[in-house]
Formats: sequence, structure tokens, C-alpha cells
Amino acid sequence: MKDPYIYQVSDVLINKANISDKDKLDEFENRMTNLALILLIKDSFEIHTSKDVFKIHQKLFGNVYDWAGEPRNIDIYKEEPIINGKSVEYTIHKNIIKEMNSIDNQFFNQDWELLGKEDFIHLFTRMIAEIWKVHPFREGNTRTVSAFAYLFLKQYGYNFNAELISHHAKYFRNALVMASLGQYAEYKYLQNILIDAISNKVEMDKKGNYTRIKDYHMDQYKYAYHKVKS
Repeated sequence: MKDPYIYQVSDVLINKANISDKDKLDEFENRMTNLALILLIKDSFEIHTSKDVFKIHQKLFGNVYDWAGEPRNIDIYKEEPIINGKSVEYTIHKNIIKEMNSIDNQFFNQDWELLGKEDFIHLFTRMIAEIWKVHPFREGNTRTVSAFAYLFLKQYGYNFNAELISHHAKYFRNALVMASLGQYAEYKYLQNILIDAISNKVEMDKKGNYTRIKDYHMDQYKYAYHKVKS
């Protein structure tokens, strides 16, 4: 199946700046999303439902892609080295909204403000993993979930060290992979970095905590686009 999100003559995502070089597009995308995130935080955006990820994605990527903020219309996969080249089973595109509604029913009926810190992070970790596992967008899911996490935690009085997450982005993404494996999910990696992100006690250069997950070293990880699932 031809991927409708990429140029016909390359594997680069169709973008508003009509950039055909992948590295240059990555640079442009990072610049635009970083600026948009600053504005998003300044505007005190509030989270009311899991589907607010669509608004966040639009704000982050609206200057880069025409489809920003819209659920993908294809099924995708990505070979993950940390799970021996297999892919997380993302939600099929026809069920994205249905699955987001299910997440709302599961997590947004909670009295979050009444939860102690330990219970809050325990439940929050699982909510974040469930949203990420849906993978509602063609690209930009992890950055959108990270922004969602920042805004949600801030909303409930937790300071979130976004720089820590950004500094260890490879670990964060692979921790999300490990937390999205259904009955085999392992949440401890994601939960540990989220706890550190709100503790305000972790030094940025303490890379030992985030150099590997099990036997997989983060230095081995290289970002790649998702592919169309036939």
C-alpha cells in the first residue's frame, strides 16, 4: 500500500515547507514544535479528556503538516529493536476514537486530586501508556504524549522536569514501548523516569539511570519513521 503521507519520489513526509530532505525536515520540525510547546505552556492549556492530544498535536505540528491534529487514516507499524524487531500493536485507524473514548471512561472518571503521589503516578503511568499505544497520529505521538504528560501533571500541582525527558528521549520512548505490550507490559521503566521527572532531585548528567533497558543500550537506538501496515 502506498503511504499517502509521504512524497511519491521519496520517503519524506509531505510538509508545509515542502522540504524533501529528511534531516532538514527533522530540524525544521524540531524548531517549530519547540516554539509551539513554549506557547502551549504559556497559554496554560488544560487537559479535560484523553482526546485533548488532538488539540496538542495540532498546536505542536500545525506549522509543519496539514494533517496535524487529525487521527491517522492508515494502519502503521514500527520495528522496535528493544523487542527484537517486532512492533507494538497500535490501534487500527478505524478504532482510534473508540479507543480514546474507552481511555476516557477508564481514567477520566478518577478523582485525581484525591490520589496520593504514589497512587497518582501509578495510575498516570498506565494512562500515558494506553494513550501512546493508540498512536493516533502518523508521526509525533511521543512528543505529543510528553506534552500531554507535562500539562496534566502541572494541572494537578506536580512540577514536571521536561528537560529530563527531552535529555533522555530515547529511554522515554523505549520505556513507552515496554509499557505497551499488552499482557507482557512492563511499566517500571516508564514509571521510574516519570517519578524522577517530578522529584526535582535528579541531576541531568546521571545518565546511568537511563543508559539501558534490560540488555538494550539506548545508544543503539536510531529514530525511524513508521511504515504502512498492509
